[in-house]
Amino acid sequence: MTITLGICLVFRIQFRDFLTEMAFRDAALDIPIVDYIFKVNNGKKMMQLKKLVVESQKDLFNYTSLLLKIYVTGVWLCATLYLCSPIYSMLVSEDKSLRLLAFDMWFPWSLADIKVYTLSFIFHAYAGYLCCVAYPGLQSTIILLVGQIIRQLRILNFILQHLNELVLEVNQRKDEKWQKSCTTVLSQCVEHYVKIKRFSNRLNVICRPFYLALILVAIILVCMCSVKIAISDKLSPDTIKYYVHEICFIFVVLMFCLLGQQVDDECASLELAVTEKWYIFNRAHKQNVRIFKMALSQRMPIYIFGTITLSLPTFTWFIKTGMSFFTLVMSVLEEQ
Repeated sequence: MTITLGICLVFRIQFRDFLTEMAFRDAALDIPIVDYIFKVNNGKKMMQLKKLVVESQKDLFNYTSLLLKIYVTGVWLCATLYLCSPIYSMLVSEDKSLRLLAFDMWFPWSLADIKVYTLSFIFHAYAGYLCCVAYPGLQSTIILLVGQIIRQLRILNFILQHLNELVLEVNQRKDEKWQKSCTTVLSQCVEHYVKIKRFSNRLNVICRPFYLALILVAIILVCMCSVKIAISDKLSPDTIKYYVHEICFIFVVLMFCLLGQQVDDECASLELAVTEKWYIFNRAHKQNVRIFKMALSQRMPIYIFGTITLSLPTFTWFIKTGMSFFTLVMSVLEEQ
């Protein structure tokens, strides 16, 4: 939570600029061919592109809103279970002097005084429910921004796949002007791709510490929650919070790895789309296609640390590492 709040506070201006650039306005309208189709209402492929631009924007916001609600609910439930568990344990305990807190945290003072204990418990409640704001807020913002990158790549993919038909619907016939228009639209796509890649690189520089902290903390927490579940009564009220906590972290890591994988998949699809019917264009267009294809081969990897990227193989590594850590801790506990 400290890293999350730190990133939000230190880079709040950059995130505001990111949202203004990609979320609060549709960057796809910066492509002249896309801007043109919103001024006309004819042509099958143009209408399909218009529908893709409008509906993909709506779907992205709906998807992000749904994830935000699910995540806030999950974090709220997890924090509530951690707070209610010690209260329940103290109520059913015969030891009236028992003082339990929501989270395993060391304090340099005694909890024997009821006033000190009450303030400490309030601090735990404040920290727990602060997570409901810190985690979902930053993560839904990142999901929205990465989702916009995926959406922009998908729009470019459609334009390049149907470049011939789109320009033909605008030009009405195949002639020298059609050839020049195809090359012009390709140049527009190259310019927009460069803009998206620069945006992605700027976002990744800021979010890389968050990605790394998320993966490392998730490995430790998933392992420790699994250990707690293994050594406790599987269906006790105190154990349920560990189930929720572990599921939340696995879900979050999976979600970000899926986003990273989707960016890579869209780049791969775009690399194939740029060579769609390349043979029907003139020599100048083919030369531009070769150059663009070389640029696309670099993709848009979302790096976590070094050469490790957000992807499904990384999620597999995360699960395997967490289970290996769990096996190690359990073997140590069994020897004692």
